[in-house]
Amino acid sequence: MRALTDNDSPTHRKLLQDIEDNGVHIVHVPADDDGPAFTFTVGLWHSFEQPEVIVFGLQQEVAADLLNALADEAAEGKTFLADSRHEGLLVGYPLRFLEVPKDQYAGHFGMALWAYEGDDFPGVQMVWPDKQGRWPWEPGLREGFAQSQPVIGRKSS
Repeated sequence: MRALTDNDSPTHRKLLQDIEDNGVHIVHVPADDDGPAFTFTVGLWHSFEQPEVIVFGLQQEVAADLLNALADEAAEGKTFLADSRHEGLLVGYPLRFLEVPKDQYAGHFGMALWAYEGDDFPGVQMVWPDKQGRWPWEPGLREGFAQSQPVIGRKSS
């Protein structure tokens, strides 16, 4: 993890200070012409040996609350690894975690790449099903759901 210096911008200083104080910093990237909003963690790998997590399509506050809850569980020793499924973190919905390929890091984990001074950290995508229990890669989804939650991670099955 990069060391805090006097030359760091206020944004970078806050990121590094949050990691030192809380073990994690949450970054939200608003939707734009290139894709939907997404939110990701920086510091989970450094603090808890938990892969950094990205989630798409949630409102900023909801995503931050969910990722902070995940960080709390990681601090207690729970892991959210690629190819795993978890109940209870998101009320009423199971979650799956998919490995994010390194070729997706530049477009999705920018601040993490800066903080780690490269891509030497694992990343996973947190994915949730629709109300009928279908995952974003399954047929029969309404178009908006699939578009708001693109699958950049790799699933093994």
